[in-house]
Amino acid sequence: MKKGVMTMGILLSTKHGVNPAIPICYFCGNEKNEIILAGRLSNDAEAPKNAVWDFAPCDECKKLMEQGIILISVKDGQSGDNPYRTGGWIVLKEDQFKRIFKNSDEAVKKRCAFIEDSAWDTIGLPRMVPVR
Repeated sequence: MKKGVMTMGILLSTKHGVNPAIPICYFCGNEKNEIILAGRLSNDAEAPKNAVWDFAPCDECKKLMEQGIILISVKDGQSGDNPYRTGGWIVLKEDQFKRIFKNSDEAVKKRCAFIEDSAWDTIGLPRMVPVR
């Protein structure tokens, strides 16, 4: 195979071809029911097999987001798009969420909020609730 051959809009990897990967859901951390065809990556690297590729929820998280707001516990002082998660993960109905958290418009729009551990524990949210 020639270096950088384009097939159906994908720049193929000389080592890995279409370079497939199964993406991980940003919200729950489970495998999504899809395949990424990464093609040629920097330095012709193999696509990571267990990686978050985007912020789109998996099918299960989409359903849960229709029911309420996903809350994920994070280490105190963490912020940004991917703070250190500490294991708490629940879904609260939107009205319950709005009663507890004021100025919650952004989280309601995104259907997800990261909650620092100290706030999580103060509110009394459960630590280990089976998701699936």
